[in-house]
Parts: sequence; structure tokens; C-alpha cells
Amino acid sequence: MSPPSDPPSTLVSPQVRRLCWLVRIVGALLLALTLVLYLGTWAFPDLALWNTHWGAMMRIGGLPANAGVALAPGDRFVLGAVCVPYLVCLVWAFRHLELMLRGFLRAEFFESATVRHLRAFAGFLLLAKALSLAAAHARVALSVTSGQSHGRFVFNVSSDELALILLCALIFLVAHMMDEGRHLAEENRSFL
Repeated sequence: MSPPSDPPSTLVSPQVRRLCWLVRIVGALLLALTLVLYLGTWAFPDLALWNTHWGAMMRIGGLPANAGVALAPGDRFVLGAVCVPYLVCLVWAFRHLELMLRGFLRAEFFESATVRHLRAFAGFLLLAKALSLAAAHARVALSVTSGQSHGRFVFNVSSDELALILLCALIFLVAHMMDEGRHLAEENRSFL
């Protein structure tokens, strides 16, 4: 008779558990802040909050936070709706991050489901970044055509966006290596 095995949660070190919770909390805060800022400036562009110093300096989706104040309701709707695909992708990416972290907490580091969630997180995050850039440029173009801008058009891609793209590529590489490691481990078990 074999001794009872430890439940998977006891196999995970306390440090891994703390890191998973830290990533979960920071991810939830970043996602919530992004949703509040985008949806808040879309739905309530005339809040006094957006007229403060930091509000005037802020750019949400390529435009000032109060850019929708002078727009007709239909134009404001279009201006906000352009960002919806980006926000949906971002929520979906963080959903896969949460599912991956749950796998880590169950000590399923190299299981195919965990690797799949890691790939999905990187893919949706990359897609969200591409949609964010497209939405920002579309919002600026919409504001130019509605007379809200002074007619200048700026193509804006920062080193932060490029670093995020590189990070997503690195995550894909790590996921591929995790998958290969799992396949090698399965092969080795079959020989024994």
C-alpha cells in the first residue's frame, strides 16, 4: 500500500503562492483601472475630475479625457465604441492569466491546460495591444473629422508598446519550451 500523496496545493512553495497572488492583485488593479478610465471618459466626459491638472495631461486612447464633451451623442458613442474590441480582448487576456495562475496554485506548471492559458494570455495581450493602437489612431482620426482637433495627425508607437510586443513574443517562447519539456517528460516516463 502506497502512502497517501500530498494534495497539489501543498506541493507549491509559499513563495510561488505569494507571487501568484501578487500577480493576480496587480493584474486585477490594472484591468479595473483601464476599464474605469476608458468607460468613465466615454460615458462621463464632462466630469470635473477630467478638468484637473492630471486629467488635462492624461490621454485615453489617443485623446484628452474630456474629448467627448463637445461631441454629439452619436459621435461620442462611435468614439467610445472603437475601443470596445480592445477592452474585450484585454479582459479575455486577464481571464486566461487568472486560469493560468490557478493552474500554478494546483502545481500544474507544465500541464497542457496551463501552457494553453499562458499562450492565450500572451496572444490576447498582443491582440489587445494591436487593437489599442488601432483604436487610438481611429479615435484621433474621428476627432479630426468631427472638428474636435486642430488637424494634426500623429502616429504614436512608444517604446513601451514595442517592449510589450517583445514580452508577448518571449511568453510564446516560454510556453513552447514548457510544452516541449512536458513532451520530453512524457517520453522519458514511457521508457521507464
